[in-house]
Amino acid sequence: MNNRITTFLAVAALLVIAGSVLARFNGGGNEWPAVTLSELADADRAVSSASITGEPRVINFWGSWCVACREEHPVLQRLSEEGIALFGVNHLDEREDALRWLDYFGDPYETSLFDAEGRIGKALDIEALPVTLVIDGDGAIRYRHLGVLDNKTADTVIVPLVEKLKRKQK
Repeated sequence: MNNRITTFLAVAALLVIAGSVLARFNGGGNEWPAVTLSELADADRAVSSASITGEPRVINFWGSWCVACREEHPVLQRLSEEGIALFGVNHLDEREDALRWLDYFGDPYETSLFDAEGRIGKALDIEALPVTLVIDGDGAIRYRHLGVLDNKTADTVIVPLVEKLKRKQK
């Protein structure tokens, strides 16, 4: 087979796979699920994911094993420094690895749930990381960002949406 046909078939296969992942991701739950997990930093402290509701939140799914999470981390750090409250979900990870990762790269999260089995991710049909969500005060998911969060998206989509949801809630 010549190189053009091989390249075409490879690209077509990747597009089919990517489309399938995106379709499944976008078809996930539209409400923040109610599960209770331990806090990443304190294994003895149980936190209900439902306790996250009540105000608009930015929720970031991350893992120490996730190379792309490392790429977006400076954006999350900046958002945190600018006063955007971030909530983390450490997904399919080892607690010690996750804590070491946050110690090394910095911790932008108010808190992180430790979700070793991926229960929240399964409920939301999340199959790849990183993922960033914006939920309203009732727990409805208002925005999903699959992949590395960049400064442009953070500044033009995430921050304005959170501010709008906060104004609407008052």
